[in-house]
Amino acid sequence: MWSNSGRMKNIFRLSLLGLLFLAACGGLTTSDKPVTRTWMLMPLEQAEKTDLSEPVTSIKVSVKAVPGLDSNKILTLSGDAELNSFSGARWADHTVEMLGSLITRTLRGAGNFDVVSSQADCDLKLEVQEFFAYTGSAGKATEVRIEIDGQYSCRSEKLKTIHLQASIPVHEDRMSSIVAAFQAGTERALRDLLADL
Repeated sequence: MWSNSGRMKNIFRLSLLGLLFLAACGGLTTSDKPVTRTWMLMPLEQAEKTDLSEPVTSIKVSVKAVPGLDSNKILTLSGDAELNSFSGARWADHTVEMLGSLITRTLRGAGNFDVVSSQADCDLKLEVQEFFAYTGSAGKATEVRIEIDGQYSCRSEKLKTIHLQASIPVHEDRMSSIVAAFQAGTERALRDLLADL
């Protein structure tokens, strides 16, 4: 009796293994979904070094986003205000974390800021208002829009309002061109930020 049960288990295992092999070879394990590609943006490379004789200012940076924009998806906005995303493409991190990192690395690269997470001489509070590719009536990306508002305050200075905005045309309907437009817009916003501080 035990030998028949053992034999049946072996036959069952071999049959199951054969079915799995046939399913794998037969295409049952393939997907029609596109491969997801991950894209990232870079900080401002040539952050101009300001006068290094000036003391280094400690600064605390906080970034948040309006509802719907804090996503790792590369978002689109249509003319009728439909928020969507490109399939098979995403950012390396959520918008808030990615932009916070770009801002932090750009400020450090400028040479006269020390970005800290606790007590600081200055506070930079930003909110992402727009960070998407605008799609025209044909559903293709025509431009990238970036808008970031916020406030910069230091202990001894008056509160300063920050408004960063960029609109960059997309020349080709390819993801690499769309990401290049995001990069150009982000660099413009970071240059304006350094000029405002």
